[in-house]
Amino acid sequence: MLSACGGEAEIVEPPVRTARIEPVMAADLPSRREFVGRVEARLTVEMAFQVGGRLASFPVSEGAVVPEGSLIASLETQDFDRALREARVQLQQAEQNRDRVQTLHERGIASDAALEDVVTNYNLRAVAVENARQNLDYATLNAPFEGLVSRRLVDNFSTIAPGQPIARLQDISELRVAISVSENLIATIDPEAAREVVAQFPFLPDRSFELEYRELVAEPDQASQTYRVIFALPDDMPGNILPGMTANVSIMTEQNADTPTGRVVIPVSALSGSPQGGFVAWVYDPASGTVSPRDVETGDVTGETVLVHAGLDAGEFVVTAGVNALHDGMQVRPMASRTSLAAGGR
Repeated sequence: MLSACGGEAEIVEPPVRTARIEPVMAADLPSRREFVGRVEARLTVEMAFQVGGRLASFPVSEGAVVPEGSLIASLETQDFDRALREARVQLQQAEQNRDRVQTLHERGIASDAALEDVVTNYNLRAVAVENARQNLDYATLNAPFEGLVSRRLVDNFSTIAPGQPIARLQDISELRVAISVSENLIATIDPEAAREVVAQFPFLPDRSFELEYRELVAEPDQASQTYRVIFALPDDMPGNILPGMTANVSIMTEQNADTPTGRVVIPVSALSGSPQGGFVAWVYDPASGTVSPRDVETGDVTGETVLVHAGLDAGEFVVTAGVNALHDGMQVRPMASRTSLAAGGR
């Protein structure tokens, strides 16, 4: 600035703007993520016969808990009994024929080939008896474990094909909650090392249940490109918690500058709009006393602070008031603040 006095020009420096400056802090506070989960059984099996036939007995009802080894259903056994009797008769005939040819072979009347044929036939008939006996056993379907009959898939007296599911049995000795996590979050959240994982149910709003990590399904869902993470509910769950119910799952993790993401937090007031549509933070250089804009990638807002994923490092300084009046290279003077930055900036 020029001013005239006695015919001489004097250069007057513009006043240095005072700015509130605060340090960039590492995001070392816990971060909470919310997910919608679904209760699942530890194991779900669709019960099916290995043989076909007509259902003769289907005593279990939906919602019933059945002990291990108890009867789920059975088929009519007339055909299987008849097949077993026929196989036994044929085995008896094959045994008699084998003994007769063996006696003739010992006398030198029957050839080696003839003896080999009857022995082979006897062995085949013995296998047929074993198959018929096994098919008869397959006509009865028992529970492989204690579980909940969640669904009957056919009616009694229906004709069933081999392998056709007739009932769904769930192992509820341990109830689990599964959530879907996006590929962006799965890289930054370690469910196994989470500080706290809890579930809440809409019909029990005053209670929360601590979850225990079980597994991560490493293959993403083809449609949503999300990964399934599975947690176990406590053993002392209320009896009205059943598979298929919805739960709100909250995961609290530690976030700090030592993590691979190096995320930091700054006051929301430190941000200004970027011409490209994002956000800019004004970084203060204590050595030169100037400010410069820097593009930042922001995350969640908590109170008066915002999480910054990229663009700033912990320990740098940013202007936190009046950022819209700044320009690149502008000289500023830190004002005294709770961070005592002014002393560090001189």
